[in-house]
Amino acid sequence: MFRSIELKNIKARGWAAEFLRTQASGMTGHLDEVIAPFCTKYWDSEDKDAVSGEDAFLGGMTDVEGIDKWVFFEQTGYWIDGMVRCAHLIGDERLYEKVRPKLYLPIAHADPDGYIGPHFLKDGMVWAHAVYFRALEAEYEATGDGRILEALRKHFLRVPLKDVYVKNKDSRIMTVRDVSDIETALWIYGQTGEKAFLTMAEESYRRFNKLYANDRGVAPHAKTRALTVCGMLEDGNARNNHGVTYCEICKLAAILHLYTGKEVYRRAAVKAFDKAYAENILIDGVISSSEYLNGNDDSRASHETCDVSDFTWALGYLYMITGESKYGDWVEDAVFNGGFGSVSDDFRSNQYFSCPNQVLCDDRSNHNRFYSGTSWMSYAPADAMACCTGNVNRFFPNFILRSWMQSGDILAPFVYAPTEASFQVGGTRVTIREDTLYPFENTVRFAVSAPEDTAFCLRLRVPGWAVGSRLRINGADADIHPENGVYDLRRTFRNGDVIELTLEDEIRMIENAGGISVKKGALLYCLPVAEKKVIEIEPRGLGNPDYPHFSLYADSKWNYALCAQAKDEAVFRAGPVLQKPWTADGNGMRITLPAREAEGWAEVRCTKVRMNLNPRKKGKIVDRDCTFTPLVPKKGRFACGRSETVSLAPYCTTRLRIAIFPEYDKD
Repeated sequence: MFRSIELKNIKARGWAAEFLRTQASGMTGHLDEVIAPFCTKYWDSEDKDAVSGEDAFLGGMTDVEGIDKWVFFEQTGYWIDGMVRCAHLIGDERLYEKVRPKLYLPIAHADPDGYIGPHFLKDGMVWAHAVYFRALEAEYEATGDGRILEALRKHFLRVPLKDVYVKNKDSRIMTVRDVSDIETALWIYGQTGEKAFLTMAEESYRRFNKLYANDRGVAPHAKTRALTVCGMLEDGNARNNHGVTYCEICKLAAILHLYTGKEVYRRAAVKAFDKAYAENILIDGVISSSEYLNGNDDSRASHETCDVSDFTWALGYLYMITGESKYGDWVEDAVFNGGFGSVSDDFRSNQYFSCPNQVLCDDRSNHNRFYSGTSWMSYAPADAMACCTGNVNRFFPNFILRSWMQSGDILAPFVYAPTEASFQVGGTRVTIREDTLYPFENTVRFAVSAPEDTAFCLRLRVPGWAVGSRLRINGADADIHPENGVYDLRRTFRNGDVIELTLEDEIRMIENAGGISVKKGALLYCLPVAEKKVIEIEPRGLGNPDYPHFSLYADSKWNYALCAQAKDEAVFRAGPVLQKPWTADGNGMRITLPAREAEGWAEVRCTKVRMNLNPRKKGKIVDRDCTFTPLVPKKGRFACGRSETVSLAPYCTTRLRIAIFPEYDKD
């Protein structure tokens, strides 16, 4: 089985480092200057006297009517986790100095019995802790500071993990996450070898599976059987589940397999994610989830930005227990397309819900039933739930951290990106520098540095979209062929060896959600819609002028249809790829192909919407003037205009776009 390498052993390079620097200069480094709850010290304070009372913890609480207090610790925990990983991956001292107190002050202020955190969550719901503790794990793996490991040990040795189920009997769909703390307990076991942590994790998981396997008599939105081992192993769909919860809880079976080797855990995790993928994957690579999994047969199906982080984090564990290349394909698809497409070029704004098709983004453009007609699809700084604003800071640091995996003497780039990674192979320290513009080019180069000749296996993934590949060693073609989607290059490597993998792709026309989409290599292509940007008068959050409240409206024609039979007429132009290839100005890659206007396909205007404040209830009709992105019309149900040529750009470079087109027949 594979393991990801520790944070201290990998650095981002090239365009990947530039993206992380953009994060650091954007939301990741400045959320405390932009919007609540990040501007309030939920996990840190320099004033030790601030610790007082039932509702105070290192700076106190700021309550918001209608939102449970644990939410703010979850949201800031996401941000802290993304921030510490980003800082170490690019060596950003300013960012590290900002995040450091949020890591060390909480453990310095732990209760005498070892508990870390706010008093109102002591021995209560553990989800906010599970989020925050991943940041502490990252810091330990970057620095080896023993204070962190010891603090986590003491926190978890206070009471058996299984006892949390006795205390929490309220919201079933949220308290189901009480099992999530076994992720950190198993991490502690991996670091220390103390079997007490493995035992408590398995005891907690057994109790979880017993309590939540019975869905008789519970509301539809509270069904949880699919998250248990028995439910994961069953056939059927996964749509009755909250998207983030599904990813975070089902992945636990994979982690347990890592530490126990029990086959039932592996089978359960694999089947759970295969089901979720088959039924819910959107064309941008992320599972549909307008809170709950909603399938992929609707051209307006969206996903939470949180799902980019949580889905790809879970898939890393799936690769660890299987070594299957497909999980690398899935992660790249989600990050390079759905992830980049849900944030602005400068990483100063993100969407809560993001969609392959969106022709406007304002405070009333959310076309999902959940909070329909509100700002949840706007790129402007959040004015409601900030979980995605915190969680968006995690997806790319985690992508880079887990870009390399190791199993004994097998070194494997799980996903491709420019990095430098170090490994211990036997008694030798091996460093591999990965040079590439991938996915904006299809060649990846690996330069090996080692103090002496070292034998190991370099396992290189051939993505499922590749129609051909070539491997070269020090400029000469290698006498090796891929098997089961991988090159296993086992040899004695010398200092200075260079291995080059070149992949061949083709333009693909993919039918999905009642329309047709275009992909080439790892990238989804779409019609970029010119933006009319309107800065709103009323600011959000702290009113920071560098993070304005704005709306986006279409300023170019977008209602085009494509023809699958015209695939041979599609032409790819490489164009310039600059320092920031995820941006509109930094990427000249284009696909031109014939298209026709889909007459009558236009924005949907309405004066009433069905607003649903609970993802699994019908909601109610409310008066609200809104404009929405329309559904894709079915083939044969729209009139076509004259033939034109359109130019498609990589999805990651866009905010307003069409990625699912109506389809027409050539004749």
